[in-house]
Amino acid sequence: AINHFQQVPLPFWIGLGALIFFVETTRVQIAWQNPFDASRLFLMKDDHTPGDYGGFDPLGLSAGKDEEWLDIHRLRELNNGRLAMVAITAMVVQELNTGLNLILSDEVLEMKGEGALKAMEAQCAGAVDENACAKAFEAAVAAGQAAF
Repeated sequence: AINHFQQVPLPFWIGLGALIFFVETTRVQIAWQNPFDASRLFLMKDDHTPGDYGGFDPLGLSAGKDEEWLDIHRLRELNNGRLAMVAITAMVVQELNTGLNLILSDEVLEMKGEGALKAMEAQCAGAVDENACAKAFEAAVAAGQAAF
């Protein structure tokens, strides 16, 4: 999965970059003071709450909720977002370190079913280098040469 970024066509990345540019430009205009009118650079507007962009709530999830409830849920969202970023970072580091797809067993399971997964576990259990064994097994399954 770590090499999938290179497989995405260039027009997608250009479009994504343009979208990010548009969103960030809008965010700066909403949240930040004009640098020519402010006493210093990079000052947020006094009446702006980070993350609050014009009451954007298309599903009406915050309708009728008091500020305390909203504050608790905003904090939960921040904490869960931070945890997700740490988890994704750990997954990327693991893939870069081992050279294996993070969920190798899922690929084997999708390719040939539960029998192939059990065969991979049996063949690689206790091997000196389980990662190399699993990688070789995955290649054998893809080539149709694995026995299970």
